[in-house]
Amino acid sequence: MLAIISGGVAGVVCFIGLTMLLHRRLVDPRIRVTSSSMDIAILLLLWLQLVLGLITLPYSLEHRDGSVMMALSHWAQHVVTFQLDAADYMADVAWPYRAHVFLGLTLFVVFPFSRLVHIWSAPIWYVFRRYQIVRTRHQSRAA
Repeated sequence: MLAIISGGVAGVVCFIGLTMLLHRRLVDPRIRVTSSSMDIAILLLLWLQLVLGLITLPYSLEHRDGSVMMALSHWAQHVVTFQLDAADYMADVAWPYRAHVFLGLTLFVVFPFSRLVHIWSAPIWYVFRRYQIVRTRHQSRAA
């Protein structure tokens, strides 16, 4: 129950934030111009992944014994250790779990071709850098 409740709360908060970010990226012309099609595609994939994760919550309430979570953990262990019978653990799992896992693996395949590749950098220096003053190239009418 702790995983269901905490995951549900975190998922709803992420859903709200990601929906706001996606809306701003699509609607604000200034931000839309600086966004590549891959940026928007990745955000849409992340949003869909989040929705699929939230869809799994009612299914998780149906089996509070953790049997599906154990099947998924066995699947993950078999994938990481390159055991060929990993798919057997996913056979009896409900469709939202399979879709969620499939999309998660798809994100791993796609992210090297996007700006998500910056995940692997650790810009500690960014916290301690000086403030930047950003000015437009066009003079304002007040000036």
